[in-house]
Amino acid sequence: MTNDPITLGHGSGGRQSAELVSFLLESFRKRGIGPEMEDAAVIPGGYAFTVDGFTVSPRKFPGGDIGHLCVCGCANDLAVRGASPDFLGISLVIEEGFPKDEAAGYMESAAKTCGEIGMSLAAGDTKVVPVGGVEGLIMTGCAVGRIQTPSVLSSSNLQEGDSIIVTTSIGRHGAAIAASRFNLSVDGLESDCAPLWPALQPILAEKGLRCMRDCTRGGLGTVLCEWAEASGLHISLEEDAIPLNLQVRSLCDVLGFDPMYMACEGCAAIAVAPGCAEDIVRKLRESPLCTEATVIGRVLEGEPSGMVSLRTSIGGERLVDMPFGELLPRIC
Repeated sequence: MTNDPITLGHGSGGRQSAELVSFLLESFRKRGIGPEMEDAAVIPGGYAFTVDGFTVSPRKFPGGDIGHLCVCGCANDLAVRGASPDFLGISLVIEEGFPKDEAAGYMESAAKTCGEIGMSLAAGDTKVVPVGGVEGLIMTGCAVGRIQTPSVLSSSNLQEGDSIIVTTSIGRHGAAIAASRFNLSVDGLESDCAPLWPALQPILAEKGLRCMRDCTRGGLGTVLCEWAEASGLHISLEEDAIPLNLQVRSLCDVLGFDPMYMACEGCAAIAVAPGCAEDIVRKLRESPLCTEATVIGRVLEGEPSGMVSLRTSIGGERLVDMPFGELLPRIC
């Protein structure tokens, strides 16, 4: 794709995003200094590190705003690698003319969320660019935390027979953004944007915990496709087992979206060893964020290898592939 222009589809979190990231990282990989492709990197000394940018539109949405989203996104990247959300850095790129009170409001939201999970702001940077340089405000966060698991969580740990768990109903963040964007009123629909650390911390000592991933851009479907392709195994899902609330289902029906690919900001996919799933689900459900936690499928060694299949409500079966193109730009 050397001469191809970058499009909004490359920001979808799906197949085009994976291709763009691979292309951009080539200079690092050929020197042997490329990153691991997980939500956060494990670095020497028993720490995890992550960085993430946020350009959601609208900046304030049902269930949160860009400040809350920035903290949750960074903290969740650490949490799914089994690391505590300890320290945060925030960078702001602000368009000239942006209201100071609005910017301060987003920082207040970020500070409130940090306070709730014991995360400290350790560093930051602010830039102001001329009108048109950015659309309003872009926030970037980086975060560091200490690993709390007995062994490193990674998709490379996936094995035949493992159970796949989802912590809550899927697609709520993407649906809330879409409703706001299209001026649709959906009673009770809010983003699931929330820090996952309080819910995930109690399960980190479980020896059967293989890997976790928060289902952000590209949703649950993309996460599981990435796992299947990385492991070469087959992930089989049961459609009826996947929690999906009525508001998200209705909005997806109206707009023609597949909820499997709708963004989440407070939902994680978890792979666990056979025999551990029941205990982990029980512990997850003790958190108010994860009352809908459930097993939705298994990891298999059979065909089609490296792919995800979904047994539908009517008894059929279809493949779940990474989405191509952009369902909804500037989602996070």
